[in-house]
Amino acid sequence: MLALLLTLTLQSAPLATCQSVGLDPVRTWRFDRPGSTWRVTHWLGAADANATRLSLPANAAVLFSSDAVSVKARTSNGGIDVALSGTPAQGRLDIYVSYELEVNVDTSLTPAIDELNTAGPIGVRCEIGGPR
Repeated sequence: MLALLLTLTLQSAPLATCQSVGLDPVRTWRFDRPGSTWRVTHWLGAADANATRLSLPANAAVLFSSDAVSVKARTSNGGIDVALSGTPAQGRLDIYVSYELEVNVDTSLTPAIDELNTAGPIGVRCEIGGPR
């Protein structure tokens, strides 16, 4: 099963940009893999000038395709818990990040990572694409 999941992860598209449904201003989360680690970037409104970035844990399982989106990532100390599931047109995103818990593991973090939080599952629409 692990080999299949790893294969699916390696074959997945390198980028998904998901926007909140029904929130004003729109919130955006981009999932990409600039190196060997997946990363989530969040911004509020139209521009990503003040974006907040967070590397996901090494155990992140990620799959993006034309008919499915899935991200599952959790740290052992409970400071990061990311769950994205559904289709690109109708996804559900639930992100919980705790600066207080994660700064003990990664001292380069700032309290701004708490801005990634969704406060429970929310509806999102995702665009699947290549490197940007």
